[in-house]
Amino acid sequence: MLTNDSIASRASPAVLLAGEDGSFNAFVIYVFQQIGVQVVAEADGKRLDKRLSKLRPDVLLVDSRLPGVDVRALCAQLRLERQTRSLAILVLLASGDERHGEEFLASGADECLDRPLMPEKLVARVLAALRHSPRHSAAPQVLTFHDLEIDLAAYIVRRNGQIIHLAPIEFRLLVHFMRNPRRVHSRNELQLAAWPRDIHLGTRTVDVHVGRLRQALRTAGSPDPIRTVRSVGYALAEDATSQAPPR
Repeated sequence: MLTNDSIASRASPAVLLAGEDGSFNAFVIYVFQQIGVQVVAEADGKRLDKRLSKLRPDVLLVDSRLPGVDVRALCAQLRLERQTRSLAILVLLASGDERHGEEFLASGADECLDRPLMPEKLVARVLAALRHSPRHSAAPQVLTFHDLEIDLAAYIVRRNGQIIHLAPIEFRLLVHFMRNPRRVHSRNELQLAAWPRDIHLGTRTVDVHVGRLRQALRTAGSPDPIRTVRSVGYALAEDATSQAPPR
């Protein structure tokens, strides 16, 4: 297992695994060591905040029944904190929790994975999350629309020059909007743009995340740039507030 010092000076991506199943933790650490991804395990939910602050991982893998932690509340809190707002959160659903997957997603998780799961699927999901990590993104590219700007490589969103911190799902939603401005996007299209293809969400979950994106964009003191098209979806438009009230 890696020390705190080695994580602080790391060049490779890192994952924090929060769960009390020692055998599973050891297995995950071994699997990811083979592909150069560092995994640190934490079995004590009471120490999780300290671990997150110290390690600042790219991805959090957390057991849905981590002792001493309300994982849904944890997801919501991490989305409020500036330092963890862009952290990728993958919830490992314990047996019997599968029906609660959408609740975790609505609370701020990026994805829910049913246990047991094949190592190939776990690796694929973590690598997909890392592709959106600020520290491990591709060549610089900037998207602009009206007073909005996204630096895709630096994972930075600005509005009127002010930095806005977004969670991964809201970030991907905004990227999709800005790559296709003024066009109306259905909820199904937005789901495909921001979530893994094999996750099936209710329309309410998409609405919740669009609402969070709108709230974040309004913190810069500017009007809501997202227009609601009733019974159809959403569009990015300069004059959105004059066409429909924010949802």
